[in-house]
Amino acid sequence: MTGTLGRGRRSYRLPTITTFATADSLHDAANLMAQTTHRWRDAARLHRQSAHLRAANDSAGYRCLALAAQLSFTSKDLSSAERDMTAAAQQALTRGDVEKAAHAYADAAWVAQERKDRGQVWTLGRRAEVLASSPLLSPTQRMAIRQRFVRRDRNLAGQFTR
Repeated sequence: MTGTLGRGRRSYRLPTITTFATADSLHDAANLMAQTTHRWRDAARLHRQSAHLRAANDSAGYRCLALAAQLSFTSKDLSSAERDMTAAAQQALTRGDVEKAAHAYADAAWVAQERKDRGQVWTLGRRAEVLASSPLLSPTQRMAIRQRFVRRDRNLAGQFTR
């Protein structure tokens, strides 16, 4: 018994397997909701709940947070999208997945750009850049992350002047 609730009722800690089953059920329900009813905000909320029920070393937590960010972006809830993608980056870092964390920070910086929040663009972009310098990444991985920050509008200008 881990504590009491209300009027003398005792609560019990759920076994880990039940927590995983609940997290998976929430994830499945969120996917179904997004695909069938297009209730993206509600589906994002379910993905967030699923992620929070998972252990820190469970890579499905990252996937749930990234999906929550995508769904929030689709529903035009940009601040939630940025927050979810930043949480996904932090979850990846907790597991030691430097590459996913860097890409998630880059995605969060992109959402901050859409929100026109220059301070967050710089902060999140800098986190991605620092992670891209990690010796744990291959040169190819490092370049893929850094390429996300290359301004492409210089090249596009020439395409429209022909």
